Amino acid sequence: MTHRVRVYPHNDLFNLAHYQRGVINQKVSDGNNDALSLDCMSSLIALAFSIEAPVNFVGHKRVTDWEERQPYREKMDQVCNVASLNFDTDVEPFRTLWELKELRDSIAHGQPVEVNTTAHTREELHASMECPWDQHLNPTYVNNAYEQAKQFERMLFSNCGITVGETV
Repeated sequence: MTHRVRVYPHNDLFNLAHYQRGVINQKVSDGNNDALSLDCMSSLIALAFSIEAPVNFVGHKRVTDWEERQPYREKMDQVCNVASLNFDTDVEPFRTLWELKELRDSIAHGQPVEVNTTAHTREELHASMECPWDQHLNPTYVNNAYEQAKQFERMLFSNCGITVGETV
């Protein structure tokens, strides 16, 4: 017996980002800051990966001779072209998508940093130890990034004539 199996990871990745966002928003509502920045990091990592998954999906479905293993920017340009979108990192949602890509790269390809500092206070020392992604580890950024990513996904699918039913 032959069965057609379709696995589309963008759904699971967006679901993970959505779940983590729910945890974050519940903590904020409860006044609970325990590990909130880690929850934000988890949501943003899932979200960053979730961007490339629908790009690969649309590329597979709509781009002739699609090559999944090509640089991110080239993939985005090809898929956006098919969707009649301009991947302009100066405007939303593309600005946030690019920030998420950079965040993902800085975590996934992180390099050790060792510096000498002349910090005189605990605050100065803390500032010198800040990671590139730390500025994004807050509920406001997570919620905005999620909405921008979902907007991109909706535009991409709509402009390419792909229904929700085709994506599950």
